[in-house]
Amino acid sequence: MMILLGFQSAFSQTDHTAGKRFILLEDEIIHKVKERISFGSQKPLFPAVQALLREADQKLLEGPFSVTHKTQLPPSGDIHDYTSMGPYWWPDPEKEDGLPYIRRDGEINPEYYDYKDKEELGKLMDALKTLSEAYFFSGEEAYAAHAIKLLSAWFLDPDTKMNPNLNYAQRIPGRTEGRGIGIIDTRSFSELPDMLYMLSDSEHWIAELENGMENWIALYLDWLINSEHGKDEAIHGNNHTTWYFAQAIPLALYVDQQETADSLARAGLPLIMDEMIEADGSQPKELARTRSWDYSAMNLLGIMSYAKAADHTGLDLWAYENPKGGSIRKALDFMVPYLDTGKDWPYEQIHDKNDARLAAPLSIAARVYQYKSYKRLAERISNTEEFLYWNLLKFKDLSH
Repeated sequence: MMILLGFQSAFSQTDHTAGKRFILLEDEIIHKVKERISFGSQKPLFPAVQALLREADQKLLEGPFSVTHKTQLPPSGDIHDYTSMGPYWWPDPEKEDGLPYIRRDGEINPEYYDYKDKEELGKLMDALKTLSEAYFFSGEEAYAAHAIKLLSAWFLDPDTKMNPNLNYAQRIPGRTEGRGIGIIDTRSFSELPDMLYMLSDSEHWIAELENGMENWIALYLDWLINSEHGKDEAIHGNNHTTWYFAQAIPLALYVDQQETADSLARAGLPLIMDEMIEADGSQPKELARTRSWDYSAMNLLGIMSYAKAADHTGLDLWAYENPKGGSIRKALDFMVPYLDTGKDWPYEQIHDKNDARLAAPLSIAARVYQYKSYKRLAERISNTEEFLYWNLLKFKDLSH
């Protein structure tokens, strides 16, 4: 697209989103970056912006995505109900029909990929992330228009929308048609409010769309809080609990349910901060898994997302130390030494250890704790050009 040419005109538009509030992203930094780009004062960033826009151009060719693209009906008979299968459940070789399925932790049953809703959701959220960022920093309406088309298809269009529940997520043949554990399928919804804020200045962002999204999110939030699946997930006790609160709080804030967000943040504190991190920073529930590195990093990112959302409720969890002496920073520092290839991770990890899983937590910690070493590590192990997480680091002074 022509947006890759002539940054001055593309970035000189009036910013009507300045009064909007980001939740997981840092409002002041993002607007400062946008302003500096618009005045051409950050030329070193232009290659990163161009990479973002090239990726967004590819996303213009993708979608729309929908739960109605699956071929198998959920037990409800309603194609609009999201459906997925538990990844680590396999036919019992001792049973002729394989039922009920048995668990093999960390080993994905190929049948899992026959359920397309999770795949479609992943593609949707990936496209929305890229398109919303590309629109916000460029002002190019084509990106917003396509993002809004994707939003409408997944959430609002009567023919293609997803019902606001996860009643049939992560089913297990022979055991259950849905579980609270399935709520982790939508952990990317933690970022959805920020994506919507980025799009809200577009001429394609109309009141009908905004009202529709607010209504859908409010219904889904109600299901998260009041359904049996939601209640089970909130107290599940490992990364599932973390990501439950990490998505529920931003959704509550987006629909102006401040009291609900406050309540969720405080309910999550003992379940996450006090229970999951030991004095040395280890996360025992994640270390017990067959992919202990992966799950430790995943849970740490969830804890940080929960902490960023909790900032909007008056809870500062970044310096919080639990009764055992555990903290967010200790959890990160527990893992950092194993980024050195000379020091082996001593816990079970049935797949190759992917250091890049710790890049996002390091990037966040570099900003929060103003610590350059985290920034350098994030840059060294990152295998992505993801615009916001990596390039915003350049616009905040790090003290040491």
